[in-house]
Amino acid sequence: MTPGERIVPDYVERGVGKPLIMIPGMEGSREFWRPQLMELSQKYRVICCDLARFSPRLSRTVSDYAQSVINLMEILTLSRVALVGESFGGMVALELAIYHPERVNALILCNTMDRARRGGFGLNRFTLATLAHLSALLPGLSEEARRRIMIRTGKSRGFIMDPAPGSEGLARYLIEHGASHGPACFLDRIIAAARAAYTELLENIEVPTLVIRGTEDRLVSAETTLQLVGGIPGAELKLIRGGGHCCTYTMPEESNRAIMEWLERVAY
Repeated sequence: MTPGERIVPDYVERGVGKPLIMIPGMEGSREFWRPQLMELSQKYRVICCDLARFSPRLSRTVSDYAQSVINLMEILTLSRVALVGESFGGMVALELAIYHPERVNALILCNTMDRARRGGFGLNRFTLATLAHLSALLPGLSEEARRRIMIRTGKSRGFIMDPAPGSEGLARYLIEHGASHGPACFLDRIIAAARAAYTELLENIEVPTLVIRGTEDRLVSAETTLQLVGGIPGAELKLIRGGGHCCTYTMPEESNRAIMEWLERVAY
């Protein structure tokens, strides 16, 4: 952000009670949390936000995205919140928990990592499925053709797709909202994520932390998740069996139950 610039992301909120701010992954849409909004708002004040929209800059860091969340909190007059972050949104949540601990009461990290890692890419079926998945973004394809490509590649866990029952819904979400922020915003987030480095700072996190991982996630490996959990004092791990990188979307019942039970257990 430029000096004096104050970016506030778009958001939707529902419910009353203790506040939860939910931060999406790189596609950046608050609509990612639609499967959580109805259920979690029965007990909490749920705020689902977009990622801030920035033009690409080589000096971009996750701190810029974290600051936009703080700006949102100030507008909503929230001093402290529980944060739920998916993938890149989890990095934003980590940034806030480490550098702005006075703003965070609890932390839920979904399919995220402490720094940029290559994950499961290589000469394997997952990589080939990911390349096939990208063909769904080619111009001229019908919406139905895009959906079919995504579902088919999801069976081989291509990109962020997975074979869970909710993969049809995820495909519709990606077609409708996945590119809404545009390639420039996506590039900026890649730059920020590539520069993130929290591994040596995880021990400074002092709030209750839950780490959720879909067992079919090939972007965030099991080893990466275990290192993340092991680095945060007292962190708990919940596996969503059969879910992939977007398990909160493709397996919402299991994911919502894990989130609600944990929040109740830590008395948030």
